[in-house]
Amino acid sequence: MSIETALQLAAYLNRTLLLPPLYLCDIKHYIGWKTPSILLTRWERLKRTKEDEALCRDYDPTVLPPKTQEQRKTMSMQEREREKICSHYHSWTLTPWTYFYDLPKVLEGVVGVGHQSEPIRLFDRLNMSIAWMAENLGIQDLDKEVYWINDASRFHVRILDDSEYDYRAHPEPLPDPTSWKGRYKNTMLLSDLRARPERVIHFGSLFGIERVEARSEAHQALQQYITNNLDIWNQPILDAAKLAETEIQKWIAMTGRVTPDFLGAHLRTADGGFKDVVAQSLHHIMDWLTDMVSQDKTRYPTNTASSSTVSTRQDHNVVPDVEPTFLESCMGQPLDTPLVFLATDVHHPRVSPVMSEYWQKFPCTMLLSDFPGSLEILNGIRNTADNVHMLPYMIALMDAVLAAKGREFQGTEKSTFSNYITYHLWPEYHPDRPRPPPIQ
Repeated sequence: MSIETALQLAAYLNRTLLLPPLYLCDIKHYIGWKTPSILLTRWERLKRTKEDEALCRDYDPTVLPPKTQEQRKTMSMQEREREKICSHYHSWTLTPWTYFYDLPKVLEGVVGVGHQSEPIRLFDRLNMSIAWMAENLGIQDLDKEVYWINDASRFHVRILDDSEYDYRAHPEPLPDPTSWKGRYKNTMLLSDLRARPERVIHFGSLFGIERVEARSEAHQALQQYITNNLDIWNQPILDAAKLAETEIQKWIAMTGRVTPDFLGAHLRTADGGFKDVVAQSLHHIMDWLTDMVSQDKTRYPTNTASSSTVSTRQDHNVVPDVEPTFLESCMGQPLDTPLVFLATDVHHPRVSPVMSEYWQKFPCTMLLSDFPGSLEILNGIRNTADNVHMLPYMIALMDAVLAAKGREFQGTEKSTFSNYITYHLWPEYHPDRPRPPPIQ
Protein backbone atom coordinates (compact mmCIF):
# COMPACT_ATOMS: atom_id res chain seq x y z
CA MET A 1 0.00 0.00 0.00
CA SER A 2 1.09 3.60 -0.56
CA ILE A 3 1.10 4.27 3.19
CA GLU A 4 3.85 1.66 3.63
CA THR A 5 5.95 3.27 0.91
CA ALA A 6 5.44 6.72 2.44
CA LEU A 7 6.58 5.49 5.86
CA GLN A 8 9.62 3.84 4.28
CA LEU A 9 10.65 7.06 2.55
CA ALA A 10 10.17 9.16 5.67
CA ALA A 11 12.56 6.83 7.51
CA TYR A 12 15.10 6.55 4.65
CA LEU A 13 15.24 10.33 4.15
CA ASN A 14 14.96 11.28 7.84
CA ARG A 15 12.13 13.66 6.95
CA THR A 16 8.72 14.30 8.49
CA LEU A 17 5.90 12.62 6.57
CA LEU A 18 3.12 15.08 5.76
CA LEU A 19 0.32 12.54 5.68
CA PRO A 20 -2.90 13.52 3.92
CA PRO A 21 -6.19 12.01 5.15
CA LEU A 22 -7.50 8.79 3.72
CA TYR A 23 -9.91 9.59 0.87
CA LEU A 24 -12.87 7.19 0.71
CA CYS A 25 -15.48 7.33 -2.05
CA ASP A 26 -17.89 5.40 -4.20
CA ILE A 27 -16.78 4.21 -7.63
CA LYS A 28 -18.21 7.27 -9.42
CA HIS A 29 -15.99 9.63 -7.45
CA TYR A 30 -12.80 7.60 -7.55
CA ILE A 31 -9.78 9.80 -8.23
CA GLY A 32 -7.30 7.67 -10.15
CA TRP A 33 -3.87 8.64 -11.39
CA LYS A 34 -3.76 11.84 -13.42
CA THR A 35 -1.01 14.22 -14.46
CA PRO A 36 -0.02 16.50 -11.56
CA SER A 37 -1.81 19.61 -12.81
CA ILE A 38 -5.13 17.76 -13.16
CA LEU A 39 -4.73 15.75 -9.96
CA LEU A 40 -3.81 18.73 -7.79
CA THR A 41 -6.78 20.68 -9.13
CA ARG A 42 -9.14 17.84 -8.21
CA TRP A 43 -7.70 17.63 -4.69
CA GLU A 44 -8.04 21.40 -4.29
CA ARG A 45 -11.76 21.14 -5.09
CA LEU A 46 -12.31 18.41 -2.51
CA LYS A 47 -13.87 20.58 0.18
CA ARG A 48 -17.00 20.70 2.32
CA THR A 49 -18.88 23.97 2.40
CA LYS A 50 -20.83 25.10 5.46
CA GLU A 51 -23.92 25.37 3.29
CA ASP A 52 -23.64 21.77 2.06
CA GLU A 53 -23.01 20.49 5.56
CA ALA A 54 -26.07 22.29 6.93
CA LEU A 55 -28.18 20.94 4.07
CA CYS A 56 -26.90 17.35 4.00
CA ARG A 57 -25.35 16.29 7.28
CA ASP A 58 -28.60 14.79 8.53
CA TYR A 59 -30.05 13.87 5.13
CA ASP A 60 -28.45 10.91 3.36
CA PRO A 61 -30.30 9.88 0.15
CA THR A 62 -27.81 7.05 -0.44
CA VAL A 63 -29.30 4.90 2.34
CA LEU A 64 -32.97 5.61 1.58
CA PRO A 65 -35.14 3.25 -0.51
CA PRO A 66 -35.24 4.26 -4.20
CA LYS A 67 -38.19 6.49 -5.03
CA THR A 68 -40.87 5.26 -7.38
CA GLN A 69 -41.69 7.17 -10.56
CA GLU A 70 -44.84 8.48 -8.93
CA GLN A 71 -42.90 9.75 -5.91
CA ARG A 72 -40.36 11.47 -8.13
CA LYS A 73 -43.10 13.23 -10.07
CA THR A 74 -44.37 14.84 -6.88
CA MET A 75 -40.92 16.14 -5.82
CA SER A 76 -40.39 19.89 -6.00
CA MET A 77 -37.36 21.41 -7.75
CA GLN A 78 -35.94 22.27 -4.33
CA GLU A 79 -36.28 18.64 -3.18
CA ARG A 80 -34.65 17.37 -6.35
CA GLU A 81 -31.75 19.78 -5.97
CA ARG A 82 -31.25 18.82 -2.34
CA GLU A 83 -31.24 15.13 -3.24
CA LYS A 84 -28.61 15.75 -5.94
CA ILE A 85 -26.33 17.82 -3.68
CA CYS A 86 -26.65 15.46 -0.74
CA SER A 87 -26.10 12.32 -2.82
CA HIS A 88 -22.75 13.81 -3.82
CA TYR A 89 -22.06 14.95 -0.25
CA HIS A 90 -22.46 11.39 1.05
CA SER A 91 -20.48 9.79 -1.81
CA TRP A 92 -17.08 10.55 -0.27
CA THR A 93 -15.39 11.31 3.02
CA LEU A 94 -11.98 11.93 4.58
CA THR A 95 -10.67 10.22 7.69
CA PRO A 96 -7.29 9.89 9.42
CA TRP A 97 -5.36 6.70 8.60
CA THR A 98 -5.45 5.91 12.30
CA TYR A 99 -9.21 5.32 12.00
CA PHE A 100 -8.31 1.93 10.53
CA TYR A 101 -4.60 1.32 11.16
CA ASP A 102 -2.36 1.27 14.23
CA LEU A 103 0.17 3.83 12.95
CA PRO A 104 1.52 4.73 16.42
CA LYS A 105 2.76 1.16 16.79
CA VAL A 106 4.80 1.49 13.58
CA LEU A 107 6.06 5.02 14.23
CA GLU A 108 7.38 4.25 17.72
CA GLY A 109 8.27 0.58 17.35
CA VAL A 110 10.61 1.12 14.41
CA VAL A 111 13.35 2.40 16.74
CA GLY A 112 16.19 -0.12 16.70
CA VAL A 113 15.13 -1.68 13.40
CA GLY A 114 17.94 -1.48 10.85
CA HIS A 115 19.74 1.81 11.48
CA GLN A 116 16.61 3.58 12.77
CA SER A 117 17.54 5.45 15.96
CA GLU A 118 14.37 7.52 16.42
CA PRO A 119 10.63 7.25 15.68
CA ILE A 120 9.32 8.08 12.22
CA ARG A 121 8.04 11.64 12.31
CA LEU A 122 4.54 12.23 10.98
CA PHE A 123 2.25 15.26 10.70
CA ASP A 124 -1.40 14.84 9.72
CA ARG A 125 -2.58 17.18 6.96
CA LEU A 126 -6.22 18.21 7.12
CA ASN A 127 -6.55 18.09 3.34
CA MET A 128 -4.50 17.56 0.19
CA SER A 129 -4.36 21.12 -1.12
CA ILE A 130 -1.13 22.95 -1.89
CA ALA A 131 -2.62 26.05 -0.26
CA TRP A 132 -2.81 24.21 3.08
CA MET A 133 0.82 23.16 2.76
CA ALA A 134 2.02 26.65 1.95
CA GLU A 135 0.03 28.27 4.75
CA ASN A 136 0.87 25.75 7.49
CA LEU A 137 4.55 25.39 6.62
CA GLY A 138 5.10 29.05 5.91
CA ILE A 139 6.30 28.38 2.36
CA GLN A 140 6.86 31.62 0.47
CA ASP A 141 8.12 30.26 -2.88
CA LEU A 142 6.65 26.92 -4.01
CA ASP A 143 9.21 26.59 -6.82
CA LYS A 144 12.26 27.09 -4.61
CA GLU A 145 11.14 25.46 -1.36
CA VAL A 146 9.40 22.39 -2.81
CA TYR A 147 11.02 19.69 -4.95
CA TRP A 148 8.29 18.43 -7.26
CA ILE A 149 8.41 14.88 -8.58
CA ASN A 150 5.82 15.24 -11.31
CA ASP A 151 4.89 11.80 -12.54
CA ALA A 152 4.16 11.62 -16.27
CA SER A 153 2.61 8.15 -15.94
CA ARG A 154 1.20 5.84 -13.28
CA PHE A 155 4.57 4.06 -12.98
CA HIS A 156 6.81 7.02 -13.77
CA VAL A 157 9.75 6.54 -11.42
CA ARG A 158 11.23 3.95 -9.09
CA ILE A 159 13.60 4.94 -6.29
CA LEU A 160 16.73 2.78 -6.07
CA ASP A 161 18.39 2.11 -2.72
CA ASP A 162 22.05 3.05 -3.23
CA SER A 163 22.81 3.40 0.48
CA GLU A 164 25.22 0.44 0.26
CA TYR A 165 25.43 -0.14 -3.49
CA ASP A 166 26.95 2.08 -6.19
CA TYR A 167 24.44 2.15 -9.02
CA ARG A 168 26.51 4.76 -10.87
CA ALA A 169 29.47 2.38 -11.13
CA HIS A 170 27.34 -0.73 -11.56
CA PRO A 171 24.06 0.08 -13.30
CA GLU A 172 21.30 -2.46 -12.73
CA PRO A 173 20.27 -4.43 -15.85
CA LEU A 174 16.92 -3.46 -17.27
CA PRO A 175 14.26 -5.46 -15.40
CA ASP A 176 11.78 -7.77 -17.07
CA PRO A 177 8.86 -5.50 -18.17
CA THR A 178 6.38 -8.14 -16.97
CA SER A 179 7.80 -8.07 -13.43
CA TRP A 180 6.85 -5.71 -10.59
CA LYS A 181 10.05 -3.68 -11.05
CA GLY A 182 9.71 -3.59 -14.82
CA ARG A 183 6.55 -1.48 -14.71
CA TYR A 184 8.53 1.69 -13.88
CA LYS A 185 9.75 3.89 -16.74
CA ASN A 186 12.51 5.76 -14.88
CA THR A 187 14.73 5.43 -11.84
CA MET A 188 15.97 7.85 -9.18
CA LEU A 189 18.71 7.31 -6.61
CA LEU A 190 17.91 7.51 -2.92
CA SER A 191 21.16 9.44 -2.33
CA ASP A 192 19.99 12.15 -4.75
CA LEU A 193 16.76 12.56 -2.79
CA ARG A 194 18.71 12.73 0.46
CA ALA A 195 20.81 15.55 -0.96
CA ARG A 196 17.84 17.70 -1.98
CA PRO A 197 18.00 21.06 -0.14
CA GLU A 198 14.30 21.92 -0.52
CA ARG A 199 12.14 21.92 2.60
CA VAL A 200 9.55 19.64 1.01
CA ILE A 201 9.78 16.75 -1.45
CA HIS A 202 6.37 16.40 -3.11
CA PHE A 203 5.62 13.09 -4.83
CA GLY A 204 3.00 12.84 -7.55
CA SER A 205 2.32 9.23 -6.57
CA LEU A 206 3.63 6.51 -4.29
CA PHE A 207 1.37 3.88 -5.81
CA GLY A 208 2.73 0.43 -6.54
CA ILE A 209 4.74 -2.35 -4.96
CA GLU A 210 8.50 -1.90 -5.45
CA ARG A 211 8.08 1.87 -5.91
CA VAL A 212 10.90 2.23 -3.37
CA GLU A 213 13.63 -0.39 -3.33
CA ALA A 214 14.97 -1.90 -0.11
CA ARG A 215 18.37 -3.29 -1.12
CA SER A 216 20.52 -2.91 2.00
CA GLU A 217 19.95 -5.26 4.94
CA ALA A 218 19.01 -2.31 7.16
CA HIS A 219 16.39 -1.07 4.71
CA GLN A 220 15.05 -4.57 4.12
CA ALA A 221 14.58 -4.94 7.88
CA LEU A 222 12.83 -1.56 8.01
CA GLN A 223 10.55 -2.40 5.09
CA GLN A 224 9.70 -5.77 6.62
CA TYR A 225 8.94 -4.21 10.00
CA ILE A 226 6.52 -1.67 8.49
CA THR A 227 4.77 -4.35 6.41
CA ASN A 228 4.51 -6.74 9.36
CA ASN A 229 3.16 -4.21 11.85
CA LEU A 230 0.58 -2.12 10.00
CA ASP A 231 -2.28 -3.66 11.97
CA ILE A 232 -5.99 -3.06 11.51
CA TRP A 233 -7.19 -1.82 14.92
CA ASN A 234 -10.66 -0.54 14.08
CA GLN A 235 -12.65 -2.16 16.89
CA PRO A 236 -16.03 -2.50 15.10
CA ILE A 237 -14.32 -4.35 12.24
CA LEU A 238 -12.55 -6.66 14.67
CA ASP A 239 -15.79 -7.25 16.61
CA ALA A 240 -17.69 -8.01 13.40
CA ALA A 241 -14.99 -10.45 12.28
CA LYS A 242 -15.05 -12.22 15.65
CA LEU A 243 -18.82 -12.70 15.40
CA ALA A 244 -18.43 -14.11 11.88
CA GLU A 245 -15.76 -16.53 13.09
CA THR A 246 -18.17 -17.82 15.74
CA GLU A 247 -20.78 -18.42 13.03
CA ILE A 248 -18.23 -20.21 10.85
CA GLN A 249 -17.36 -22.63 13.65
CA LYS A 250 -21.08 -23.45 14.02
CA TRP A 251 -21.35 -24.06 10.28
CA ILE A 252 -18.29 -26.31 10.21
CA ALA A 253 -19.97 -28.55 12.78
CA MET A 254 -23.40 -28.37 11.11
CA THR A 255 -22.13 -29.31 7.65
CA GLY A 256 -19.89 -32.07 8.97
CA ARG A 257 -16.67 -30.73 7.45
CA VAL A 258 -13.79 -33.12 8.02
CA THR A 259 -11.07 -30.49 7.67
CA PRO A 260 -10.41 -27.94 10.44
CA ASP A 261 -11.37 -24.32 9.90
CA PHE A 262 -11.66 -22.89 6.38
CA LEU A 263 -9.65 -21.56 3.44
CA GLY A 264 -9.44 -17.86 2.49
CA ALA A 265 -9.29 -16.37 -0.99
CA HIS A 266 -9.51 -12.93 -2.62
CA LEU A 267 -10.72 -12.41 -6.19
CA ARG A 268 -10.29 -8.92 -7.65
CA THR A 269 -12.01 -8.23 -10.97
CA ALA A 270 -13.56 -4.80 -11.18
CA ASP A 271 -10.95 -2.20 -12.13
CA GLY A 272 -7.66 -1.55 -13.88
CA GLY A 273 -6.13 -4.52 -15.65
CA PHE A 274 -7.96 -6.97 -13.40
CA LYS A 275 -11.17 -6.77 -15.41
CA ASP A 276 -9.27 -8.04 -18.48
CA VAL A 277 -8.01 -11.19 -16.76
CA VAL A 278 -11.04 -12.26 -14.71
CA ALA A 279 -11.09 -15.80 -16.09
CA GLN A 280 -7.38 -16.29 -15.41
CA SER A 281 -7.64 -14.90 -11.87
CA LEU A 282 -10.65 -17.07 -11.06
CA HIS A 283 -9.07 -20.24 -12.44
CA HIS A 284 -5.89 -19.51 -10.52
CA ILE A 285 -7.92 -19.61 -7.30
CA MET A 286 -9.87 -22.68 -8.44
CA ASP A 287 -6.65 -24.54 -9.28
CA TRP A 288 -5.29 -23.66 -5.84
CA LEU A 289 -8.47 -24.90 -4.14
CA THR A 290 -8.31 -28.13 -6.14
CA ASP A 291 -4.74 -28.63 -4.97
CA MET A 292 -5.76 -27.93 -1.36
CA VAL A 293 -8.52 -30.55 -1.65
CA SER A 294 -5.97 -33.12 -2.83
CA GLN A 295 -3.67 -32.31 0.07
CA ASP A 296 -6.54 -32.43 2.58
CA LYS A 297 -7.66 -35.87 1.37
CA THR A 298 -4.24 -37.17 2.40
CA ARG A 299 -4.16 -35.28 5.70
CA TYR A 300 -7.79 -35.87 6.72
CA PRO A 301 -9.07 -39.15 5.19
CA THR A 302 -12.81 -39.65 5.45
CA ASN A 303 -15.53 -42.07 4.45
CA THR A 304 -17.21 -39.99 1.73
CA ALA A 305 -20.07 -42.48 1.40
CA SER A 306 -21.43 -41.40 4.76
CA SER A 307 -21.11 -37.68 4.14
CA SER A 308 -24.55 -37.15 2.64
CA THR A 309 -26.24 -39.07 5.46
CA VAL A 310 -24.52 -37.06 8.15
CA SER A 311 -25.21 -33.73 6.49
CA THR A 312 -28.83 -34.50 5.73
CA ARG A 313 -29.51 -35.61 9.30
CA GLN A 314 -27.99 -32.37 10.60
CA ASP A 315 -30.01 -30.39 8.08
CA HIS A 316 -33.29 -31.76 9.51
CA ASN A 317 -32.46 -31.62 13.19
CA VAL A 318 -30.47 -28.38 13.56
CA VAL A 319 -32.03 -25.05 12.70
CA PRO A 320 -29.43 -22.23 12.69
CA ASP A 321 -30.22 -18.74 13.90
CA VAL A 322 -29.53 -17.51 10.37
CA GLU A 323 -29.60 -19.84 7.37
CA PRO A 324 -27.68 -18.16 4.53
CA THR A 325 -27.72 -19.34 0.95
CA PHE A 326 -24.30 -20.84 1.42
CA LEU A 327 -25.68 -23.30 4.01
CA GLU A 328 -28.49 -24.35 1.70
CA SER A 329 -25.99 -25.22 -1.04
CA CYS A 330 -23.41 -26.76 1.31
CA MET A 331 -25.68 -29.18 3.19
CA GLY A 332 -25.40 -32.67 1.73
CA GLN A 333 -22.08 -32.02 -0.03
CA PRO A 334 -19.25 -34.56 0.46
CA LEU A 335 -17.42 -34.08 3.74
CA ASP A 336 -14.18 -33.24 1.92
CA THR A 337 -15.75 -30.32 0.03
CA PRO A 338 -13.64 -27.37 1.20
CA LEU A 339 -15.17 -24.60 3.28
CA VAL A 340 -13.97 -21.32 1.76
CA PHE A 341 -14.36 -17.65 2.57
CA LEU A 342 -14.14 -15.61 -0.63
CA ALA A 343 -13.50 -11.88 -0.51
CA THR A 344 -14.43 -10.40 -3.87
CA ASP A 345 -15.63 -7.31 -5.70
CA VAL A 346 -17.84 -9.33 -8.07
CA HIS A 347 -21.40 -8.01 -7.89
CA HIS A 348 -23.88 -10.67 -6.72
CA PRO A 349 -21.26 -13.43 -7.08
CA ARG A 350 -23.65 -16.35 -6.51
CA VAL A 351 -25.64 -15.48 -9.62
CA SER A 352 -22.82 -13.99 -11.72
CA PRO A 353 -22.29 -15.95 -14.98
CA VAL A 354 -18.55 -15.37 -14.56
CA MET A 355 -18.56 -17.56 -11.46
CA SER A 356 -21.00 -20.33 -12.45
CA GLU A 357 -18.21 -22.92 -12.86
CA TYR A 358 -16.76 -21.91 -9.50
CA TRP A 359 -20.01 -22.55 -7.61
CA GLN A 360 -20.43 -25.95 -9.25
CA LYS A 361 -17.05 -27.03 -7.93
CA PHE A 362 -16.92 -25.18 -4.61
CA PRO A 363 -20.49 -24.80 -3.28
CA CYS A 364 -19.36 -24.48 0.37
CA THR A 365 -18.04 -20.96 -0.16
CA MET A 366 -18.98 -18.16 2.20
CA LEU A 367 -19.31 -14.47 1.28
CA LEU A 368 -19.48 -11.43 3.51
CA SER A 369 -23.20 -11.16 2.78
CA ASP A 370 -23.66 -14.47 4.62
CA PHE A 371 -22.97 -12.66 7.90
CA PRO A 372 -25.82 -10.18 8.45
CA GLY A 373 -25.08 -9.95 12.17
CA SER A 374 -21.52 -8.81 11.46
CA LEU A 375 -22.67 -6.31 8.85
CA GLU A 376 -25.20 -4.90 11.30
CA ILE A 377 -22.37 -4.05 13.70
CA LEU A 378 -20.85 -1.84 11.00
CA ASN A 379 -24.08 -0.51 9.53
CA GLY A 380 -24.75 2.19 12.11
CA ILE A 381 -21.28 3.72 12.04
CA ARG A 382 -20.87 7.22 10.59
CA ASN A 383 -17.89 9.54 10.29
CA THR A 384 -18.24 12.05 13.14
CA ALA A 385 -16.68 14.76 10.96
CA ASP A 386 -19.39 14.83 8.26
CA ASN A 387 -21.88 12.08 9.23
CA VAL A 388 -21.09 9.99 6.13
CA HIS A 389 -22.06 6.30 6.35
CA MET A 390 -18.85 4.28 6.84
CA LEU A 391 -20.15 0.77 6.07
CA PRO A 392 -19.21 0.82 2.35
CA TYR A 393 -15.60 1.61 3.28
CA MET A 394 -15.35 -0.93 6.09
CA ILE A 395 -16.55 -3.87 4.00
CA ALA A 396 -13.24 -4.32 2.15
CA LEU A 397 -11.24 -4.49 5.38
CA MET A 398 -13.80 -6.81 6.95
CA ASP A 399 -13.42 -9.02 3.85
CA ALA A 400 -9.63 -8.90 4.27
CA VAL A 401 -9.70 -9.84 7.95
CA LEU A 402 -11.97 -12.85 7.38
CA ALA A 403 -10.03 -14.08 4.34
CA ALA A 404 -6.81 -13.80 6.36
CA LYS A 405 -8.32 -15.92 9.14
CA GLY A 406 -8.38 -18.89 6.74
CA ARG A 407 -5.85 -21.62 7.53
CA GLU A 408 -4.38 -20.97 4.06
CA PHE A 409 -4.87 -17.98 1.74
CA GLN A 410 -4.72 -17.36 -2.00
CA GLY A 411 -5.08 -13.93 -3.57
CA THR A 412 -5.20 -12.31 -7.00
CA GLU A 413 -1.90 -11.75 -8.77
CA LYS A 414 -0.64 -8.13 -8.70
CA SER A 415 -3.40 -7.01 -6.32
CA THR A 416 -2.03 -4.77 -3.56
CA PHE A 417 -5.05 -5.76 -1.46
CA SER A 418 -4.18 -9.45 -1.83
CA ASN A 419 -0.58 -8.65 -0.98
CA TYR A 420 -1.64 -6.84 2.19
CA ILE A 421 -3.51 -9.97 3.26
CA THR A 422 -0.65 -12.29 2.23
CA TYR A 423 2.25 -10.40 3.75
CA HIS A 424 0.63 -8.77 6.78
CA LEU A 425 -2.79 -9.99 7.89
CA TRP A 426 -2.37 -13.71 7.28
CA PRO A 427 1.00 -13.90 9.09
CA GLU A 428 -0.45 -11.77 11.92
CA TYR A 429 -3.30 -14.24 12.47
CA HIS A 430 -1.07 -17.30 12.03
CA PRO A 431 2.09 -16.47 14.01
CA ASP A 432 3.07 -20.14 14.26
CA ARG A 433 3.37 -20.45 10.47
CA PRO A 434 6.36 -19.39 8.31
CA ARG A 435 5.97 -15.96 6.75
CA PRO A 436 5.58 -15.89 2.95
CA PRO A 437 8.79 -14.82 1.16
CA PRO A 438 8.83 -11.14 0.11
CA ILE A 439 7.94 -10.09 -3.42
CA GLN A 440 10.91 -10.06 -5.79
